[in-house]
Amino acid sequence: MYRDNKPFDLSPYDHPDIYPGPRPHSSFVFWQGKAHRIEAIKGLPLEHQVVHLSNSDHILGSLAFNSFETRKVSDFLGDGMLKEKVPVVAYGSNVCLAQLRYKFNLRPSVDDFMLCIKGAIIDSEIVYGPFLAPYGSLPGVIAPMEGATTEVWITFMDKKQLELINATEKGYELREHSGQKMVLESGEVFEKVYAYFVPEALLWEGQMIRFPDIPGTSPLPAIWQADMLNEVREKIDFMGTREEFIHLLRWDFAFREQVELFLKKHACEFDHADWKPLEKIASIGEMNRSFK
Repeated sequence: MYRDNKPFDLSPYDHPDIYPGPRPHSSFVFWQGKAHRIEAIKGLPLEHQVVHLSNSDHILGSLAFNSFETRKVSDFLGDGMLKEKVPVVAYGSNVCLAQLRYKFNLRPSVDDFMLCIKGAIIDSEIVYGPFLAPYGSLPGVIAPMEGATTEVWITFMDKKQLELINATEKGYELREHSGQKMVLESGEVFEKVYAYFVPEALLWEGQMIRFPDIPGTSPLPAIWQADMLNEVREKIDFMGTREEFIHLLRWDFAFREQVELFLKKHACEFDHADWKPLEKIASIGEMNRSFK
């Protein structure tokens, strides 16, 4: 089982225990299948941030290995290209390096150059949803939690990238946040950000449950994905091995349906006032930007 020892080169598609995936220690550009560290300097606009190019083929790139070349974000993206990017909050596996590599490999024609900038959001928490991802994990949803501060990331996508990620987020809808509660580690704030949203959470023994992988401050209890899957297995009185349970979650439609019916009995609906239904997707060229 994987808890705090999750390897960076495995994604939830490799094993459901991995979800949401190990969090990189720094902002980065995902490009050519690996990470290139971004310094995220306070008070510096996104286009002027420094990128440390990786000389390694390892997926961690310059997050783990020395870099001997630096460039600015604007060296990769001209002013027009940057303005076309859409800021989408990544709070689950969409900032997991191996998951990004997997998703971009689904459509090799889509450019995998994606800015992934660490930040934090207030009054929201990432908790378990009452359903299964295609790979057998219990995925996350963004839920209201007054006073909480939660690490999330903004991924800046072009139109084709957004279409690709949308296709991998079945069951979620894009919602819009315009309350400026999402701040990048550089201090930059965008007028609007978007996130994949489902208005219900898993209620487990009377409480929503957060992920230990995702840093933050919250009164909610935290349970590793591996242990949540174990608890679900016990609750449904599954008599086989853990390996058999996970195999069936991933490959047996009838069994998945049975488990999801059980999870729905433990669902609680909520309304999150900070996330509004989407009318139009705006790119950053159409937004105001500021610093906190």
